[in-house]
Amino acid sequence: MNIKHTLVTLLAAGIVPAAFLTGCGKQDAAAPVLRVGYQQGGSSTLPMIALNEKYFDQSGVQTDFVLFTNSSDGLNALNAGKLDIGVSFGTGGPLTFISKGSKFVIIGGNLSGGHPIITRPEHAEEYKSIEDFKGKTVGTPRIFTSDVVFRGALFEAGIDPEKDLTIVEFKRPVDVLEAVKSGKVDVGIGATNIIGQSVQAGLASPLWSNDLSPNHPCCRIVVTEEALQKYRPELVKFLKAELLAEKKFVDDPQSGVRADVEQQKFGEKLASDLVLNPHLQFSVDPNRKGVEAMWAHMKKIGYADGDPDFSKVIDTTLYYEALQELRKEQPDEPFWEKLEQRYKDQNL
Repeated sequence: MNIKHTLVTLLAAGIVPAAFLTGCGKQDAAAPVLRVGYQQGGSSTLPMIALNEKYFDQSGVQTDFVLFTNSSDGLNALNAGKLDIGVSFGTGGPLTFISKGSKFVIIGGNLSGGHPIITRPEHAEEYKSIEDFKGKTVGTPRIFTSDVVFRGALFEAGIDPEKDLTIVEFKRPVDVLEAVKSGKVDVGIGATNIIGQSVQAGLASPLWSNDLSPNHPCCRIVVTEEALQKYRPELVKFLKAELLAEKKFVDDPQSGVRADVEQQKFGEKLASDLVLNPHLQFSVDPNRKGVEAMWAHMKKIGYADGDPDFSKVIDTTLYYEALQELRKEQPDEPFWEKLEQRYKDQNL
C-alpha cells in the first residue's frame, strides 16, 4: 500500500500536494482508497501509530492522508466531498457543521481532553478554577472543541461571558498562542496542536480542558453519509487499525512518540511532551453520551439549536463491529474485553 500525506494550506483552492511520506507494501489497484483529513498534533497520534505500525495494511484498507492547517478547512473539504474521513477536526466543529445541515456521521474518536489553557508563567498561579477567569481578557479559537468546553464551563458556573470577562475570538489556536505571548490577552484557550509550541514559548498551562469538563470528547472520526454508504467495509477496517493502534500505545507509549517523529516529523522532545502528556486520553470509542452532552452545551451557549436525530449523527455500529472482529481474532486478550465495557458505559 502506498500512503500519501498531502499538505493543504489556507490559500489552496482545492487539495494541493506539497510533500509525500510513503509506506511500504503492495497496493491493490482495484481497492478503494480512503481520503483521510487530519491536523498535526496529539489528536492524530493514533492514526499515525496505525501508519507507522502498518495496521492499515494489516487490516486491509488503503488510505491517503491529507494534512490541513485548521479544522474549518478540513471540514469544508469533507463537506465538499474532497475527503471521505476527518480524524482530528474536533467535536464542536463537526457538530456545528451538522447543525447547519451537513450530512456528517460520527463513527469513532481519537482523543478525549488534552487541550491546554495557556498563560504567561508569571500569571499561572492566578488560574485554579473557572471562577478565576472573571475580569480577565481571554483568547479563544471560536467553535473549537476547547472553546465549547470553556464556554460550557462558564455557563455551568453561572458566569456571564458578556459581563464578567472579555472574550477575544480567533480563528486558530496558534493565533491565541501569539496573543498570549504578546500580552494582548491574559489567558488563552488552546488546543492539542499547540502544546509543543506553547512549551517552546515558555508558556504555562495551569489548567486543562479536562479540568473544566472531565473526559469530554474531542477529535471524533467523522465521515459523510455518502462515504458511509459507499465504503462501510473499508471504514470498519479503518477503525480496526485504529483500535490496534490504541492497544499498541497502551502497551508501548513510546510507539506514539516514534510515530509522531516519523509521520508528523516532530522532534523527539516535542513528540514526547505531546504524546506522553497525561491530559491526553487516546480512545477510538465514539462516546455517544459525551457527544450528546457537548451538543447540549452548544445549545446552552448559543452555538446550535434544535435536536438532531443522534441515531443518524452517531453510528456506533462500525466501531463495535471492528471491536468484535478483534475479540474473535484475539479471544484471550483482556484489552478488548476492557474496551467492550467502555463501549457499554459510553454509548448504551
